[in-house]
Amino acid sequence: MRRLLAALAILAAAAMLAGALYWFFTRGTKAYDEKALFAPLPESVVFIDRFRTLDETRWSVSDGWSNGDFMDNDWRREAISLTPTGLAITMRRNLPELGRDKPYMSGELQSREAFQYGYYEASMRLPPGDGVLSAFFTFTRPEGASTWEEIDIEFVGTRPRYMEAVYHLHGRSVGKRIHLGFDPSQAFHTYGFEWTPDALRWYVDNRLVHEVRDPRLARMTRPQQLIVFLASASGLAAWLGELDRSKEPWVLHVSCVAHARQYDGVSLCARPHGAG
Repeated sequence: MRRLLAALAILAAAAMLAGALYWFFTRGTKAYDEKALFAPLPESVVFIDRFRTLDETRWSVSDGWSNGDFMDNDWRREAISLTPTGLAITMRRNLPELGRDKPYMSGELQSREAFQYGYYEASMRLPPGDGVLSAFFTFTRPEGASTWEEIDIEFVGTRPRYMEAVYHLHGRSVGKRIHLGFDPSQAFHTYGFEWTPDALRWYVDNRLVHEVRDPRLARMTRPQQLIVFLASASGLAAWLGELDRSKEPWVLHVSCVAHARQYDGVSLCARPHGAG
């Protein structure tokens, strides 16, 4: 009898331990996850788009034209698709029977609305290979170079572990090459920039990586469209390198694009609750 009672006591203790472990790994974790899941977004958020659908009231899809003779690709709606991870922009050869002027086709999205100051962010996984340009930026150029204003996040396949932070202001271009410390073609990361009247700041995975303070930025006042694209340009081979055709097709994956009126110290695309 004593042995039976001892065995029952051991079983009861084991059951209590199992229950405690279950609570810790499920209920405790669930409570933490729910707190993160339902934490309020900053009031400054304008939109967060995770591309579960393609919202054409927000985005214009470039189709049937190119940016000029220096480009190897034209823009085609068929290069844009939706996947389980969001938006995919695919660059591949134009079939000869289609009679198109460019050897390749690719995709570009432009925001229908123009924005001014604030924080802009995208979560992306980049295509590898020389000669490929992946870009997330704001842009306006209503009347030639004297009105050209642009803020860039650019990735050149020839330098796969670097991000280029660039701005263009009325014919003057300033940029910095930033070492990422990882291969951006292997996983999604968040890339963002903040535009204020007197400064520009670039972020990678919510970490400040570059800041510019320039009195001339006070002249950057025009609202700009938000653009994301994948391209190749033999006319820019000195910068991009020669296109590595063995990597075809090239796919830029974009799981999220977001904009807020100011940077509130948090990544918008990395937050699990911010569906746009």
